[in-house]
Amino acid sequence: MNNRYAKLHKHFLIIMLMVTAFILVLLVLQYYALIRVDARYAGISQSKYLKTYILIPALIFSVTYTVVWRLLDSPNIEVQWKDFATILYLWVLCTVGCFVAAESSVLYGSFAVPISLSTVYGRKWMCRVTEILCLVTVAQYVGTAQLFPTCGENIEVDVCTAMFLLVLCCLCNEILMEYVLDNDGVIRSHVNDNSRLANKLERDPMTSLYNHTAFYDYLDTFVRNRDDAPLTLAVIDIDDFKKVNDTYGHNNGDEVILNLARVLQKNCGENNYVCRYGGEEFAVIFPDVKVRDAAKMMNTSLEEFRETQYEWTERRITFSCGIFQMSSYTMTAEEFFRVADKMLYNAKQNGKNQCISG
Repeated sequence: MNNRYAKLHKHFLIIMLMVTAFILVLLVLQYYALIRVDARYAGISQSKYLKTYILIPALIFSVTYTVVWRLLDSPNIEVQWKDFATILYLWVLCTVGCFVAAESSVLYGSFAVPISLSTVYGRKWMCRVTEILCLVTVAQYVGTAQLFPTCGENIEVDVCTAMFLLVLCCLCNEILMEYVLDNDGVIRSHVNDNSRLANKLERDPMTSLYNHTAFYDYLDTFVRNRDDAPLTLAVIDIDDFKKVNDTYGHNNGDEVILNLARVLQKNCGENNYVCRYGGEEFAVIFPDVKVRDAAKMMNTSLEEFRETQYEWTERRITFSCGIFQMSSYTMTAEEFFRVADKMLYNAKQNGKNQCISG
């Protein structure tokens, strides 16, 4: 989503730069095209026109563009404020255009652009602020229009026309906003339902850890997308778990499984992927974690797990673990798992109750 918004904002900057340059060129051509046919331009010298209608707008556009560019380029600014910055830049373009153009009443209609864009973003507060800004510009025009000879003599007509266009735009905006919000609510509901379903499909119902399918999906994804960052895998198996089930019953065996799930989630869960891919078999995927750091977490988990006392037995229940850091770019997920599983086998063969890493 962030990459998508970054591309959209980049395209916006390019388009707005082109629009800004186009407006400035039009202002230059406007003087030379209308000076002979419009009496409002006859008394304006080239130096005054250049200062009032070219240099000042160019300065305003440049400063605003730079500020907006900085905001859109900053990773610390939330997306909603970046969206609002694009609206503000459009509002500045429309406002400056209204004060320096000959047909202000027509340009006031251009305020429909930022107002409509605020509707597209689907945030009601953004629509309200944009509408207020546009209305303030119309009101301000009454007091300052006399400073611009090209604004003409029929200011009242311009303002009435502008108010009519803006009110019409705001009414349309209200209808569209309600439609957008209603549809957004429906979409969010479907997204939440899909998220819950996806979460249910990839979670083990007993422990709420990632299940067998999710484990292999995530492992394959991390292996295929691996860069220079380390990738470590720990494979865990509860020692003599069949004896626990046969001697103390499956209910107590389930208690052991739930306890191990809790311990692993507590010590390894942050930013890592704790999975139950079999009955008493667990695994932890450690993205961006070196093997020595993963081994520390697993040894901490082993110590806490074997120190757990159960009401139905005095014996210590332990687990064995194999830990391996991926070292080859050509290694597949299956090969990666086999190496870690072989280390688990070595831990079992060498007395259990230990973590072997490599």
